[in-house]
Amino acid sequence: MTHYWFVSTKYRRHSKLALFTFALAFVVILLGAFTRLTHAGLSCPDWPNCYGFITAPHTTSQMQQAAQNYPLTPLNVKKAWTEMTHRYVAGTEGLFILFLSFSILLTRQAKDTKSTLIAMGLMGLLCVQVTLGMLTVTEKLKPVIVLSHLLIGLSLLSMLWWAYLDLHLRDDSFLVKTPKLALKPWLWLGFLVIAVQITLGGWVSTHDAGLACIDFPYCNGKLLPAMQWQALNSDLITIHMLHRMGAFVTAAYLSVLALFMLDNRAFQSISKLILALLALQLTLGILNILWLRPVWIALTHHTVAILLLLTLITTLVKASYISDTRHDFWIS
Repeated sequence: MTHYWFVSTKYRRHSKLALFTFALAFVVILLGAFTRLTHAGLSCPDWPNCYGFITAPHTTSQMQQAAQNYPLTPLNVKKAWTEMTHRYVAGTEGLFILFLSFSILLTRQAKDTKSTLIAMGLMGLLCVQVTLGMLTVTEKLKPVIVLSHLLIGLSLLSMLWWAYLDLHLRDDSFLVKTPKLALKPWLWLGFLVIAVQITLGGWVSTHDAGLACIDFPYCNGKLLPAMQWQALNSDLITIHMLHRMGAFVTAAYLSVLALFMLDNRAFQSISKLILALLALQLTLGILNILWLRPVWIALTHHTVAILLLLTLITTLVKASYISDTRHDFWIS
């Protein structure tokens, strides 16, 4: 029997740490989305402090000093606490990512390329994310920086999920023996389609273009409004409609992919989950427009998009190990 680093009992214990860090990263992304949706992103004009304090100003003297030091930025205590809560949880996540990464690198059984890439990738993404978090404030919510901050956060989340799967899920129910299918290229294409659609959604969010069209399936009374392709960074209707078109392509492709996988018993549950998430996501997207983007609908829409991404990653990991003959001893 070939021995792999993930067989180590000591190393498998790190899967719990990976799962906790992943859950923390998920919370950070949702807090970031809530911060954007409630327009609290610049509620603290400085970084990493808030009006010069390590907490949001809340006492009378602190609020007076904040008004004196930042006369052009009126203090909203509730929004400032929203922003600082996001920062606190993000900082905690960063510490856990460092702890997990060094735990992987210092585990004697983990001296292989895969584990090193996971650890170094996590630390590299973390450094970029911290820098973008600072620039988000100092550059006054510049859309390209806010979008990059979101995408790097999702990359961290995806890598943490991949690390957890790679550390833990090796049981027979996950890797059931099945006829090999040429799924991986189509799954990678599905992953790319979802990534592009999430990017388009982030572009809508950073430009606050969610309500550029307030009816469905029309856009302000027009089935296909005039598109300003040369103004992808400013025309809100174009930004909004690109996301709608992307939603149609994403739903169509993933539905066909899921229906194709339904015939394979190893992927039946995942296929049903993908179809259910797609139906929910399309419903939420429509309600987001018709109900004029209530925060809880928009946040749920954001969450389901992430769950779709993670489901595709899970499917990719599963397909990779099923098709890899080196791991056959894990398959019954």
